[in-house]
Amino acid sequence: MLHFIAADAAANPVNVELISLITTIAIFLIFFLAAAWLVWPKILAGLDDRERKILKEIESAEAARTEAAESLARQEAALHEARREAKAMREQAKTDAETYARDLRTHAEAELEALRKQAHREIDSAREAALSDLSTHAASLATAVAGRIIERELTAADQQDLVTSSLKEMAAASVG
Repeated sequence: MLHFIAADAAANPVNVELISLITTIAIFLIFFLAAAWLVWPKILAGLDDRERKILKEIESAEAARTEAAESLARQEAALHEARREAKAMREQAKTDAETYARDLRTHAEAELEALRKQAHREIDSAREAALSDLSTHAASLATAVAGRIIERELTAADQQDLVTSSLKEMAAASVG
């Protein structure tokens, strides 16, 4: 009969021996309890540590992102301020250059007018000196001519020679 049960057990896969079943369940429970008691807390502790580490890294990344956003805002504000200052400096330099050019032009025009007036005075003075010199020279020439006339009595040819020589002397005096 034993043989029949063994043959019957081999033919029916649902037919399980009770001792094997109990032994398998007992061994499973022992390993399960040992794993739950010894291994599972370490696994849970490792997972909790990992979760805390990930949360800490997320918080750190969020803080870094917030700080980066604040830094970017500060840099943009500083850049805006620098651009505003540069624009103001350019406008001030342009205004200063225009003022300097206007002052320089006014000063140059005043100097030019002063030089014109001085040149006119020098020309007038030179003209008066030339006229005075010419008048003095003409008077001395007339005196010399009158003196020669008095020294001798003149004929028409002598008068012509006298006028020609006087003109030559006058031309030589004005060149020299």
